[in-house]
Amino acid sequence: MKKIIGFFKYIIDTTGLGFYYICLLLSRGFFYYFYLIFSFLNKLFFGKLFKLPKKLFRSLQNNAMASLTLIIVFCSVLFYNIYIYVSDSDTVYVAEKVQIEDNLIQEKDVEEVKEEKESLNLFRQYGSRNIYDVNLNELRNINNDTVSWITVDSTNINYPVVKTVDNDFYLSHDYNKMNTINGWIFMDFRNNPDMSDNNTIFYGHNLLNKTSFGSIANMFTDKWYNNSNHKIMIKNDTGIYTYEVFSIYYIDPEIYYLQTSFYDDESYMEFLNTLKGRSLYNYGVNLTSKDKIITLSTCTDDNKGRKVVHARLVQ
Repeated sequence: MKKIIGFFKYIIDTTGLGFYYICLLLSRGFFYYFYLIFSFLNKLFFGKLFKLPKKLFRSLQNNAMASLTLIIVFCSVLFYNIYIYVSDSDTVYVAEKVQIEDNLIQEKDVEEVKEEKESLNLFRQYGSRNIYDVNLNELRNINNDTVSWITVDSTNINYPVVKTVDNDFYLSHDYNKMNTINGWIFMDFRNNPDMSDNNTIFYGHNLLNKTSFGSIANMFTDKWYNNSNHKIMIKNDTGIYTYEVFSIYYIDPEIYYLQTSFYDDESYMEFLNTLKGRSLYNYGVNLTSKDKIITLSTCTDDNKGRKVVHARLVQ
């Protein structure tokens, strides 16, 4: 009981302290601390360089309109960025030919705004392409690490895949090899780009805006199980390969499902049966030691576990 009372007391005290600081900030004006900073710099360097901004922020300190303008600008920038990076993107469907969801927006200005928004996100730029029209050689002019293209039915996954000498670089770099926490979709560095391994593994971040591997969450629903064709398509230099999902599950971080080669057919079959036995859904797929499979791996929403998808080559 004391712990519960103490917890609520802590909440009340923290809230009260925060309210106090907000009132302190408002009473002195939004620009008070800018004035203090430039006053300090003016004294530190004994010059007139910072005298002008010091006077400016002094004059703005109690200017209500200036404070209101600052609040409006800050909120506008904040919500604009949330709109760009958290809004959902188009869903890809795998059929005889890949189709991209088209909202048929008629107003030209609205379409221009949409294009501008998508230009700020590489995942949306590439996610609007059709796998049948993808030219991997052209993509290699942009990124020479490009090895294939992946499309997953009824998700937003429709991107070029890269591969380098480790599994670290593309955790923190985008398709243009620029630093970003969003990373990119990449193949395990141990795998052969021609998909000849028993198990070819793909990684991507579980992003909030459903780009990268964020929309793998779609696959963990009854709707995807009942309405999707359960297909994943991979395009590389030798052609387009179709895979059917046979297992999907959550698991703690481990290396078991990340094996790429096996001693013999018996150990490989044991591996396949283990993966199939973990599945949250029964896809009715029969596996043999001759099957080639792919694995999609991303983090769970709490970043403590893994969401894993396995599919076997069918054509």
